[in-house]
Amino acid sequence: MTNDVSVPAQCLTMADFGAFERRYRLYHRFPSLNRTDAAFTPVAEGWVDECRPAVGVSLVGSRLTIHHTYETHALADAPAHVSIIVMLEGSAELSHGEQYFALAPREALMLTHAGHQTLSARHAGGQHLRAINLTLLDAARTSHTHLAALLVELLDNTTSGAWRLSLPEGVWLSLEDWLNAPPEEAQQHALLGEGLALQLMAHGLAARGTSPQQDRRLGRRDRHHLARVRECLHEHPEASHSIESLAQLACMSPSALRDKFRQAYGQSVFECLRQRRLEMAHALLREGYSVQYVATRVGYRHASNFATAFKQRYGLSPRALHQRLPPAGVVITP
Repeated sequence: MTNDVSVPAQCLTMADFGAFERRYRLYHRFPSLNRTDAAFTPVAEGWVDECRPAVGVSLVGSRLTIHHTYETHALADAPAHVSIIVMLEGSAELSHGEQYFALAPREALMLTHAGHQTLSARHAGGQHLRAINLTLLDAARTSHTHLAALLVELLDNTTSGAWRLSLPEGVWLSLEDWLNAPPEEAQQHALLGEGLALQLMAHGLAARGTSPQQDRRLGRRDRHHLARVRECLHEHPEASHSIESLAQLACMSPSALRDKFRQAYGQSVFECLRQRRLEMAHALLREGYSVQYVATRVGYRHASNFATAFKQRYGLSPRALHQRLPPAGVVITP
């Protein structure tokens, strides 16, 4: 299936998921559906694009509307592999052995699976999902010299692990472009995919020097409520959020929210809000909207404060970004 928007979106039923099961040594569960009665009920619809730039390397981009919650579980004989999961939109939950991870928009995770632990993922229904998954099998060590040393170390390790990745803005933009663009001819598309795969692995190399990430300290209830807070910040960055109102949403005290949010996401509540506002502002400015409109749209009362924060994050002012737009671009002023 392709991500070319000129091609009608494809509906994925239980039968379609069965094809993935055979290819990737996994099985699916559909908690809200009966496998006998709803075999042809659409579980999701959209586009999926798979690129295989080298033996043992697979880069899959997904743009889906998920209608029904589904779970993916690796079979006991699933091959050892390294995965990098990048969430551009939507959310997912992953379980690896005794470890649990909640992935929110603009988060990435590298996971190594040696084949002896349980591995599963859950995608909730009623959401739009845009994600990229890079998978490297053991065969990649012989087909790609850049990855050989890394795969030998990770796949031969008896202890699997997971590392959260911090990707620079340029990589996020490249991933967006690759996911949203219609596919080119096969060879060119594979080369673009290989370049992105190498960039992701470079950041995986940087992350593997740190201790593996574990989210076990937080209970499932806390993780659920924290994800709800993060989703609120993501969906409504323009609102005047207070720690008290967000704590009520999280069903915990303000101090507990501060501590647990940083524990879960590696940043404070308001660092997360500021990041979301500036990322949204960057996207709107690239679309040609005026600086004043963008500042208000993302929650800044004063354009000067917005300009200062934007320059601190991106190294150039909002107006300077406008000047970099193609001359034919039209500035949109609602």
